[in-house]
Amino acid sequence: MIYRTASGEVRTVASAIGKTAKSTLSNPTPVEVKPLGLAGDEQCNLSVHGGLDKAVYMMPAEHYSFWQLRRQAHNLDSNLPWGMLGENLVIEGLLEHEVRMGDEITIGDVVLRVTDPREPCHKFAIRMGYGAAPKEMIQQGNSGWYLRVVKPGTLAAGQALALHSNPTGLTIREKFSQLTRKGQMDLL
Repeated sequence: MIYRTASGEVRTVASAIGKTAKSTLSNPTPVEVKPLGLAGDEQCNLSVHGGLDKAVYMMPAEHYSFWQLRRQAHNLDSNLPWGMLGENLVIEGLLEHEVRMGDEITIGDVVLRVTDPREPCHKFAIRMGYGAAPKEMIQQGNSGWYLRVVKPGTLAAGQALALHSNPTGLTIREKFSQLTRKGQMDLL
């Protein structure tokens, strides 16, 4: 990913945050889900992202309007295609205060387990085009969540989703708040 620093210097950083939709409602192409994520979508920095517990990143579609407004406020293109926030899967109708650590999500024959909220980093700021983006994600609590692949398989846009709740788990919002209070997040 190429970006320009505040001083105008051009830099390059390795990242897999740049996603493009492979399966959409208008073109529900099957996508293979493997233990380490979606076929053709490898993670770049396995010390922070990826691995078995962060194989897939899911983001509620409802958050896109917030990020469109924020980019508009910074005079940036507010037309955000799915995948712009770095997510592998976009979901509608589930938010961070409803999803719990340990919940399982079934889509088609794929079973995924919720493992962690997303922790925004400097690459998210670069992708969004302004430095305060990670802080705004923290303030809004609109982080999305990481998933472990419990049962690999194939999924496509528009398939029904079933949520199997873990009633004893913290919600993603609670876990995200806990992480930010403890200062455990790498923010620029």
